[in-house]
Amino acid sequence: MRISYDITRTMARGLLLTCVILLLAGGWSTAAAIEQDWLDAMVQAVLVEQAKEGASGNLFAPYLGQLTMVRGHLISGESEAVYRAMNRFMEMLQTREQGISAEAADRLFDYCYLVTPAQYHDVSRHLNRLSRQQVGPPSA
Repeated sequence: MRISYDITRTMARGLLLTCVILLLAGGWSTAAAIEQDWLDAMVQAVLVEQAKEGASGNLFAPYLGQLTMVRGHLISGESEAVYRAMNRFMEMLQTREQGISAEAADRLFDYCYLVTPAQYHDVSRHLNRLSRQQVGPPSA
């Protein structure tokens, strides 16, 4: 019984020490970095699509620029601005701005749904698209 108490107390001290170290070493910025993992994944997905396009890969520069804007708002803690900027990114994909291929736009749009927290984008856009895909296009 005494051993389990000592182990519990030691673990609690270790946890407290870890929290203090994180706080003193900029722990809140570490939390912000973890929060941006989804955005890093989205940027990487755009870079992959850009690499696939080869010489015409500069078509994706505005998309990367938009995600850079999202990052700035995220770092500033402006949740509403992140939401607006991510929805602008999704509009860009839906309209295939810069003439990107439909396949690349669809892959990025679908990936956006998977990685972006719901608070930062209009989930109904994705759900509408998914329901159209499952039902199929309207019959003529």
